[in-house]
Amino acid sequence: MKPITRDSVDPRQLGSYVKRLRERRGFSVRGLAAAARVDATWLSRLEHGEYTSPDPRHLRLLAQVLEIETADLYVMAGYRGGEGLPGFVPYLRAKYDLPAEAIDQLQAHFELINEKYQNDEGGGDARPGR
Repeated sequence: MKPITRDSVDPRQLGSYVKRLRERRGFSVRGLAAAARVDATWLSRLEHGEYTSPDPRHLRLLAQVLEIETADLYVMAGYRGGEGLPGFVPYLRAKYDLPAEAIDQLQAHFELINEKYQNDEGGGDARPGR
């Protein structure tokens, strides 16, 4: 299976998927936007495929109201880490209300830790008991 990359993501596909789900559940654009606590204009633009990097927090709120897995929307938006999960930064944005500077610092710290353990001699998990 070919991994999803930003270049292979079609924002119109995500938009039509959200629109289909919205209509099946009987929501208008304004109704879904209100239920998910997102701006109706943002939702309309999402459905029309105008966002190449939609706000992961808004996607999480939509997923909750539409009763689907958040990861489904993340993958369609191209926010993919490993195993179908969103990447670290989209996850932080969706899960925590942090300023961009804090997210940048966390990402840099995570990359340092990851590099340390990836370069650890023996190639295994360096944590005790693992």
